[in-house]
Amino acid sequence: MVDWQAFLSAENFWQAWHKVRTNHGCAGVDGETVEAFERHADLNLATLRRQLQTRTYQPMPLRSLTVPKKTKPKPGEPPKTEWRRLGVPTVRDRIVQQALLNLLHPILEPQFEDSSFAYRPGRSYKTAVRQIETWRERGYDWVLDGDLVKYFDNIQHSRLFAELQERVHDPAVGKLVERWIGSGVTTSSGLILPSKGIPQGSVVSPILANVYLDDFDEAIEDAGLKLVRYADDFVVLAKSKSQIEAAQAFVDLLLETMGLELHPDKTRITNFQQGFHFLGHTFVRSLIIQDQGNQATDGKRMKRAGGRDGRDGGAGIRSRESPILIHSDPPTQTTQMQQALLEAIRESEKPVPPPLYVVMGYKVRDEKPVQIESKEWSWRNGMSTLYLVKQGTMLRKDHGRFVIEAGRFEENGTVNRNTANRNKDEAKPGKSVPDSSPLEIPIKEVGRILVLGRVQISTSAIEVCLAQQIPVIFMSQTGDYKGHLWSSEFCDLPTEAAQFGRRHDPKFQLAIARHLLHGKLTNSRHLLLRLNRKRKVDGLAAKIHRIDQHIAALTHTEDLNVMRGHEGAAARLYFEVFGQLITNPGFSLTGRNRRPPTDPVNSLLSFGYTLLFNNVLSLILAEGLNPYLGNLHRSDRKEPHLGFDLMEEFRSPIVDSLVMWLVNKKVLRPTDFTFPNTEGGVYLEPNARRVFLKHFEDRITTEVSHPAVQHPVSYRRAIQLQIQQYKRCLQNSQPYHPFIRAT
Repeated sequence: MVDWQAFLSAENFWQAWHKVRTNHGCAGVDGETVEAFERHADLNLATLRRQLQTRTYQPMPLRSLTVPKKTKPKPGEPPKTEWRRLGVPTVRDRIVQQALLNLLHPILEPQFEDSSFAYRPGRSYKTAVRQIETWRERGYDWVLDGDLVKYFDNIQHSRLFAELQERVHDPAVGKLVERWIGSGVTTSSGLILPSKGIPQGSVVSPILANVYLDDFDEAIEDAGLKLVRYADDFVVLAKSKSQIEAAQAFVDLLLETMGLELHPDKTRITNFQQGFHFLGHTFVRSLIIQDQGNQATDGKRMKRAGGRDGRDGGAGIRSRESPILIHSDPPTQTTQMQQALLEAIRESEKPVPPPLYVVMGYKVRDEKPVQIESKEWSWRNGMSTLYLVKQGTMLRKDHGRFVIEAGRFEENGTVNRNTANRNKDEAKPGKSVPDSSPLEIPIKEVGRILVLGRVQISTSAIEVCLAQQIPVIFMSQTGDYKGHLWSSEFCDLPTEAAQFGRRHDPKFQLAIARHLLHGKLTNSRHLLLRLNRKRKVDGLAAKIHRIDQHIAALTHTEDLNVMRGHEGAAARLYFEVFGQLITNPGFSLTGRNRRPPTDPVNSLLSFGYTLLFNNVLSLILAEGLNPYLGNLHRSDRKEPHLGFDLMEEFRSPIVDSLVMWLVNKKVLRPTDFTFPNTEGGVYLEPNARRVFLKHFEDRITTEVSHPAVQHPVSYRRAIQLQIQQYKRCLQNSQPYHPFIRAT
């Protein structure tokens, strides 16, 4: 029995990941390289373990590659190149297979016969060669030099699973192996589902190959013969010609019961006097002559299927172009029609065309970026934030994609029957209404979801967000933060413990607050200077000087409340000048107000700060930090104070500069805002809110310089780098350096 607790342990998966990473294999059908997996290794490994625990793990099909097969030409014939077909699993599937292999080796290794030398610890083709020499010295002069016809392709699945169960005594292992073997191989024509055979290139294939021939090894030895087998190459040795001839008939019969056969052209009876060739060595009398360069073992061939950089490896590697697949959960219960279709496809051994991949729970993704636009959403490939704005929208999961349907619900949460009936009519041939067509977005391209107002999210969509660590942040229709959805499984306990420890470290809290305010006020100062280059504001130099005085005072202040006082005074000066820099006559700003914002500019600032906060919050959660433990912002109320802290230095570079550009360039107009409500609040109209979201996304993905890296990064990446720096400050007591946008 397999110890499943040990199998699912973090230590076992880290060992498996280290092995896969060391092998430097190429990407599978999903296009994910070893390097891409490594960038989020902790999260990816945790996701794999959780999928196995919850039984939601689903292997991907294999990527088809061919590598040159080394052959020895017959005398007088020119050398020719034969090709060996490999089926390469995805990086994730290789890790899971290696994790299981770590536990299968101790169970299966003691059960294998001494005559088997391939894919076993402490054994190699060299030990096999020495064993042949030993049998010759003991008088076993006659040899059956055997070669199996396409051994890996002809392994019978039912017999393999029975042999595995007999040795492991765990049906769950057989089911997992069955899913790996039955996942299929992608080709340019489609997906081939195997009815027999195991893929060369899979991590578990070598040990399965030994399991399948273990009874063969035992039967040969029980017959009084000597066997040396290396994978599907073997020699049987006997002391007389009659014994070896009888052995050939016995081997033929034995292999027939296993669905295998000897290759008629490559199998022969010989002896040491005549000589024979085996495992890159020529045996003649008492001589053993190694071929020049020797042969690459199957393991080396498989390793060459990917270069060290994760790309297809060099000359001699052929890749059969196939669609890139995105995994999605298979149907929980296949229909009889689907089962019959899959069985017929397997029996026909013909490729499954890509449109039918959906039957097996997969969708085809085009490698080229796809521009998707509608009147309600704006989406581009690679966009990391999904904004759900239209009231009554429904977000659901369909295989590996999020599907957004407009108008599915009324604002009170009830089903919109008119929309539902219209969608039924539109599904008929000849009906097409683009404005109401669902928008589909690959889940793997979504980094966070921002929900504004009354938007419905299905249970399956919530589950995938929790499983794949996609934060869902809820706001009111006007942009006020309400809460967020996040799985507590992803918390970083050591980091959180450090955060709680710093709550009783006033020196640390004061230092962090000082640096954050220094970054915020310095960036505000720099923005005013940039904006004033074209329009000279009277009195700006004097106010900049006063802001500088408040920045300098932060260095000598040891009281947090006094620091906040300097911040407030500098902010008032800043917004006075900010209002003077507005050139659009339809807008004005005399000072900062909020909750509610009472004029259009303050409304834009508040909405922008909310979006910025939500981006910061999602990145804080992704780093395993507790968002409620701040330094500059603190109170007895449970609020995400750390989010308020770490957004401060980015307010003016991202939000304030964007608001000034939208107003002065007349992208937004006074008519884009609502009339004041009963509380005096002024907000963007829904259509204008989408315009703001589009430009906010453009701004936060704008590239800037950051001292931690040599190349430009987006503002969003800069925020992440600052959060990671803060995390190191917590753990290592190193100083925090705020982000400063150059003038």
